[in-house]
Amino acid sequence: MTGSGSADGPSIANEAALLEKVRELVTGEPALAVVLATVARLLTETLAADGCLVYQVEEDGDLVVVASHPSAPDDGEPLRMPKGFGVTGRVAADVVAVTLVDDDPRNQRHRGLLGLQDRQRVSRLCVPARTPEGDCSAVLAVHCRTHREFAPPELALAGRVADLIGLRVHLERVSCAVQGYREEWEALVATTVAGQEAERRRMAWDLHDGVTQAIASLMFHLSAAEVALGDGDLDYVTEQVRAARSLADLALGETRSAIDGLHSPVLEDLGLAAGLVSMARAVPSLQVEVEAQDLDLPDHVATSLFRIAQEAVQNAAKHSGADKAVVRLVKHGRTVVLSITDDGRGFGAPGAAGVQRGLPAGSRYGLAGMSERVHLIGARLKITSLAGAGTTVEVSVPDVE
Repeated sequence: MTGSGSADGPSIANEAALLEKVRELVTGEPALAVVLATVARLLTETLAADGCLVYQVEEDGDLVVVASHPSAPDDGEPLRMPKGFGVTGRVAADVVAVTLVDDDPRNQRHRGLLGLQDRQRVSRLCVPARTPEGDCSAVLAVHCRTHREFAPPELALAGRVADLIGLRVHLERVSCAVQGYREEWEALVATTVAGQEAERRRMAWDLHDGVTQAIASLMFHLSAAEVALGDGDLDYVTEQVRAARSLADLALGETRSAIDGLHSPVLEDLGLAAGLVSMARAVPSLQVEVEAQDLDLPDHVATSLFRIAQEAVQNAAKHSGADKAVVRLVKHGRTVVLSITDDGRGFGAPGAAGVQRGLPAGSRYGLAGMSERVHLIGARLKITSLAGAGTTVEVSVPDVE
């Protein structure tokens, strides 16, 4: 029941001193826990109450006691109130202050924090700490174990203190979010740089194993042909020139393959569906079927999906022992889904904590690269694989017009 209040309240001098101390705390104290604990003490003393609890509103709406005066013993997990539960839950949900006379809390841990004996009642003043957007980030709950009607001036003063706390809690959350984004960005940059270096190493090995070896052999055959030409052995010259021509064709093919790995003119000219078909034809060691809708996607999304499909097909061809792979590109409502399924030997699929655990050694960078591409376009990556049962890589891009 809401009390009618009284004319009594803190003096103007006490009110001004309290607000000044709270402002200094909010702007000068780096530790939020210290701010909240000190404010609980100051409110208790200024309002001549028995104590004060500070509840912080979690992201899921639950309330957790994060500070109190007098200090509560550390007995493990802090008191948690479900979203909307009890008086403080209503205050947080409605963002409206409440005063009660002779309240009888049911939660035994809550009664312990209030210092209540069996059947003892308590008078309470609960005010929401509002954010600049008008939401509630915390609740300040002052209590008195004797019958008391908190007066309107006391409610108003507690509300002004709570708004300062609301601003500080909001700034703390924004700061944590910014720090989280900064760490995420730094991790992304580090992974991107590592990926670029890995890609350069891969290209170097491809050129070394393919183009360089072919050119070295070509030079050997041309040198042999030159010597044979001086000896007048035209049949041997013809044989060496033919071998050199074959190696030149091999080197050209390896070079084109390396270039295609970096740039896909078909993707730019004809779109993602045609690009996937062209990519499938360039994998002679694997039968690749493509079922792709012709979708109008943003360039960065189409490019990312193409590279993911390219990497998944290459992994299947090189590491899985697969005979066949199927690439599908469809749109369900506003979600675009790309899936690549192979009939290879499979592996223990990675968990959510990391894309590299339990993978074939040669495919680790490929799946890590897929994860980064998926993250950049705001999509979801799902890898389903069992040893001996093949692998499916699925990418879902939500909210596509």
